[in-house]
Amino acid sequence: METVASNPVEQGVVSHLFEKLIQPAKPQYVAKVGLVGIGLEEHFDWASIKKNYKVAQTNLQKALPGDFFQLSISKGPLQTKEEMLDWLQSVEKEGIDALVIYQGSYIAGDLAATLARWLKQHAIPVLSWSHDEATGGRLVNNRLCGQNFLLNILSSSNVKYSWLFEHPESDRLSERVMPFAKAAYAKASMNQRMIGMIGGFRVPGFYDCELNEIALLERYGLIVDRVDFETIWKHGQKFKEEDIDEIREALLFHPLCKFNNVTPEQINKCIRLSLAVADFSRQQNYIGIGLKNWPELFDHYGIAGDGAGALIQDIGIPVADESDMGALLTMVVMNQVTLMEGIPTLVDLSLIDNGNDRIGFWHCGGAPTKLINEETGFEVRNHSILENYSIESSMGMLLEFLQKTGPVTIAKYQYPDGARVFNFEGEILSSEMAFRGSYAEVKPEVYEAKDVLSAVLNNGCDHHWIIGRGHFLKELETLNHWLDVSQIDIPKNLDHLYGHSL
Repeated sequence: METVASNPVEQGVVSHLFEKLIQPAKPQYVAKVGLVGIGLEEHFDWASIKKNYKVAQTNLQKALPGDFFQLSISKGPLQTKEEMLDWLQSVEKEGIDALVIYQGSYIAGDLAATLARWLKQHAIPVLSWSHDEATGGRLVNNRLCGQNFLLNILSSSNVKYSWLFEHPESDRLSERVMPFAKAAYAKASMNQRMIGMIGGFRVPGFYDCELNEIALLERYGLIVDRVDFETIWKHGQKFKEEDIDEIREALLFHPLCKFNNVTPEQINKCIRLSLAVADFSRQQNYIGIGLKNWPELFDHYGIAGDGAGALIQDIGIPVADESDMGALLTMVVMNQVTLMEGIPTLVDLSLIDNGNDRIGFWHCGGAPTKLINEETGFEVRNHSILENYSIESSMGMLLEFLQKTGPVTIAKYQYPDGARVFNFEGEILSSEMAFRGSYAEVKPEVYEAKDVLSAVLNNGCDHHWIIGRGHFLKELETLNHWLDVSQIDIPKNLDHLYGHSL
């Protein structure tokens, strides 16, 4: 049996074995960002404008990760409407996903109008970037007033924009510019991409798990591909039993595995399903999967699919349990806007500890093993919810564990069209396992737990939530601005035991 990697939880406990057997991932999307400088030689210091623009180019290039972004740069600052239109048409031919406008100085009004007209016709994210200048003498650039003027023209033309006021050589430039860059990346990388519904539909009765597919395509650019279980099951026949045995042994004999009560047959069937979905998804280039965990997997295939979904997520493909399309949308958005670092996972809001200001988030056992709290390990179990009815007839495999502590962002784009989102930041703290399954206790930032609960219940929000790693609310808010998604407010000092619909 192959030796486990030195840092297995960061990779997923068996993801190294999966990668040997399934289709390699296609290259990730690279967003094209245009950078154009603007100024006016007739009234301002042209030498300083050109020098500052060069500095801006260099430092923006450093700030944007080269694996995800490619810059298309105007050779120098532009000052006439003819120059601007020529440059915009040239980058349009190359394909451009976002535009950064560096304000070298005050500008001519017709240049601003040309930009506004082009942006009205080409709905891409645009960032107006300006910064301070030398004081104590002549006003040689007047770039802040120039930015004010430009954004007035854009606003008058009903052109959406973001803006930044930060010096190109500031240590904070990357921190300040990345929310816009990541939002632009997410918007572009989702456009015309497919997400898969494995099992074809949502689970019975979960009405808040369905999204309007036309609305999903129109707002996010995502296309839904529905695939039945039999197609996937047959796809899994390509994998050899000895390879599946190796994965099972690596899982069960991993040093963090503390318990198993699932039969080898059920574990192997789950692993085969996981390999089948992962390989099929890589072939189709899905950027996320909705998995219909029940009832078919229980009734016709004799397994619980949660553990299969966990192993798929370990190779970087988000999986939403119970075919919750709003949850899958949220997972895909989180994955893209964090440049694949968010490790999103699905949970229910299942406990409020008002005294300790904590929210308990739980689900059956389908979280990626990258999230295992190494201090407590994981267990391979039969389905605990099925055990509520009958321990003897319950089946597996589920992966039960406390999630790693640390900062998180929690969100859910809401049924039926993803036009609203509820989101907040918090931190997973150390806790006991309040319920068997995948569990995490979160202390919210800014708000109290009771205020979050009140807002959820008063607004009648969807019942699944997505936890993503790290604090990236600013990136989500920027993306929501560009997608025209409204954010549900969380009023403070509400009574968490009583409320009304809003």
